[in-house]
Amino acid sequence: MTSDTSESGQSRILIWDWTVRFFHWLTVLLVICMWSTADKHDIWKTLDQFLIDAGVSEYGWGAMGFHQRFGMCLLFLLIFRIYWGVFGSATARFAGFIKGPGAIVEYVKTLKTRPYKPGVGHSPLGALSVVALLIVLVSQLTTGMFTVDVDGIESGPLSHLVDFDTGRLFADLHEMSFRALYILIGLHILAVLFYQLYLKANLVIPMITGKRPANSVVQKQSLPPVRAPILAVGIGVVLSGVMVWLIWT
Repeated sequence: MTSDTSESGQSRILIWDWTVRFFHWLTVLLVICMWSTADKHDIWKTLDQFLIDAGVSEYGWGAMGFHQRFGMCLLFLLIFRIYWGVFGSATARFAGFIKGPGAIVEYVKTLKTRPYKPGVGHSPLGALSVVALLIVLVSQLTTGMFTVDVDGIESGPLSHLVDFDTGRLFADLHEMSFRALYILIGLHILAVLFYQLYLKANLVIPMITGKRPANSVVQKQSLPPVRAPILAVGIGVVLSGVMVWLIWT
């Protein structure tokens, strides 16, 4: 596990590599943008006019044009995150944090211990949240790609593969999955507040800096250093980019 010493002399350990943190915060931004474009807020009209004035687009993209592009960016991130969950750093790998019911029960018991000390990486409960969010995001993007608009103009990039009725069914599922995403985001925020206010464990700062004070973490086992090798990242970026390009074109 990579460690260093802060200005206060306190040893800190790296628990999240930069790709995990980048994925987390860019996903937050893209979900907000996709919600805003779906609701066709005025900001996208302003940006549309900017694109026209800059000569980037003759007629602009429209809110749904932005929506689709943000969706492809999010798809890129999700493909990379799934790849990184298999081949990435120690705390990013699914095999390292997805646990069975027994481990979840044992972890819940530790929440009564004071002072509470989080483990390295995702907790068993946090893993459930990660998996649920990934599944719903995948569902959201998949249904969006096959969605057929009522007038058939603003449809998903793979809508030509299904008939109108099937495309409208995907549109309904797309809306339902977004409602599910709302619920999961709300639960996620409540969990962060619970850890901060009740357990006195800050989950936000480590997702920004990637580090925690060493004495505030329970280390039950020795883990490999948290690293994001350039070659491994590059392979994931190329793989994700090719898959998005094949879908978009």
